[in-house]
Amino acid sequence: MKAWMIPLSLLALSANVQAAERYAYAKVKQVSPIYETILVSSEPERVCYTTSRRHDATPTVVGAIIGGAVGHALGHSSSNKKVGMVAGAALGGAIGHDVGKNGYRQVCETRPGEQRRIRELTGYDVTYQYKGDLYHTVTQHHPGKRLKVKINVSPAFY
Repeated sequence: MKAWMIPLSLLALSANVQAAERYAYAKVKQVSPIYETILVSSEPERVCYTTSRRHDATPTVVGAIIGGAVGHALGHSSSNKKVGMVAGAALGGAIGHDVGKNGYRQVCETRPGEQRRIRELTGYDVTYQYKGDLYHTVTQHHPGKRLKVKINVSPAFY
């Protein structure tokens, strides 16, 4: 006889605990928004542009040497070789100079993204009153004029 009373009493106790849990509304006294400052960065940007090369004397010197050597090789007599060398050096130097100063190149660089600070609303600091007592909580949404609260009544065991 006692064996069936224990499960039955546990069932009745659990029903009482569930019935003791209910909801009510508390009056909202104060609501303050909570802001957080965050750092936002945009993506880095790859930028390419064309620029002229800086003038370099190397093409002029190389052109003069090659031109002088060709002019010297084309001359038949000693005096023709000297004239050919001077003319070839002048012509080769002029061509080398033009090649050296008319070059363009493409330059690419990665620029860092922009960084800016923004204020973001992260929640609300809420003070509410229930049965004469003041309570405090943080909510994600503005509660309005009243806040739903959970009432949980349970026996105090001594």
